[in-house]
Amino acid sequence: MVVKIMGLEMRPSNIVTVLDIGSTKVCCCIANTFDDGRFKIIGVGYCVCHGVRSGVIIDMPSVEKSIARAVERAEKMANQRIQSVYVSISGKNIESEIINISMKAGGRIIRDEDILKFFNYCHSVTEDRIAIHSIPILYSVDSLQGIKNPVGMVANNLSVNMNLVTVPKTQLDNLLMCLARCHLDSAGIVASIYASGLSVMDEDDLQNGKIVIDFGGETTSIGFFYNGIFSGMNVISLGGRNITDDIAYGFNISTVNAEKLKTLHGSAFVSIHDENNVVFIPVVEDDSVINLQKISKNSLNQIIQPRIEEILNLVKKQIGKSSFTDDFSRDVTITGGGSMLTGIKDFAQGIINKKIKIKKIEDNTDGIDIQISNDFSVAIGMIKFFQLGNNDPIKTNDSVKKSKNESFLKKTIAWIENNL
Repeated sequence: MVVKIMGLEMRPSNIVTVLDIGSTKVCCCIANTFDDGRFKIIGVGYCVCHGVRSGVIIDMPSVEKSIARAVERAEKMANQRIQSVYVSISGKNIESEIINISMKAGGRIIRDEDILKFFNYCHSVTEDRIAIHSIPILYSVDSLQGIKNPVGMVANNLSVNMNLVTVPKTQLDNLLMCLARCHLDSAGIVASIYASGLSVMDEDDLQNGKIVIDFGGETTSIGFFYNGIFSGMNVISLGGRNITDDIAYGFNISTVNAEKLKTLHGSAFVSIHDENNVVFIPVVEDDSVINLQKISKNSLNQIIQPRIEEILNLVKKQIGKSSFTDDFSRDVTITGGGSMLTGIKDFAQGIINKKIKIKKIEDNTDGIDIQISNDFSVAIGMIKFFQLGNNDPIKTNDSVKKSKNESFLKKTIAWIENNL
């Protein structure tokens, strides 16, 4: 199969499927990937998600249905049958910690096997939590610091600052169980904020510190990237759904209509120019009669602004409390569904006191002929995560090992469904 990207004919080296399971939606993307780092999306599936709260599955049958619909739509568009997916994991229970690990090398040459020992240690340090990422930020060789790759160097002592990202074992097990019930294997687990950061990273970001804010449905995540390396994260338990709920309560309308109102007419701040701008919203009476309620955009934004302000102040507080200095990054990039809210860039800049960038997915990626929005930032980032792993000679630098029990779990579920 030959695919054209930017007018060039290229042969795909791998097909990858990614699945972003969020609190409000499930996104599935199937893509052809190429050795030079480009990719071509050939299938997309999108479905409203019910049964997830702040990244945790609370209603497995509902999540299964959402996954099945999204995957089926992507398969139909791509004319592909998939069995294995990279899947995102998110929520307030994800933790990131920078740890330092040291080993004595005895004056010999550092080999790949020595680096693997660091990763093996990281995957064995917790009992009730599972390490999904163990990412080396910088190595030290004896008195030399700031080493990116020590393989081939002579050392007496070798140490590394590692970003260890963990999730509760129960949360991960339930996610894998849900995939297995949909007859899918996990090729890898990716923290949503890590993927979001990869989706908006450009060449300039690979040489500087970078802060990325992923404005999700029920959580807002903050990712720190040092020279393109995922180095830390924080999660706030508020997101776009809280704004929608505020609107629904304020105007006594359904959450569906509140979401449409926010998307089509909402703004991050109140403007005097909106006082005379009027919109109509449907109000159901007596379970059958639908009337139209007239409101001004000003009254709508008076509901939205306080919640946005609360979230951004919490973001600013978390950035200030992090182990990264104030001059770590000159700017902040906002992505995710919340980044599409009108006025969010200017309003956030006034609160966080840093230059704010809003990057559209289509502006930062090649090979996207299918119309998608920043809702797909995690999915696009997971495709780039897959490509990162393929270019990693050690193969464990920033990817999680598949669960040993996963295939057994899938077979067990299949037997139960067929025999009970």
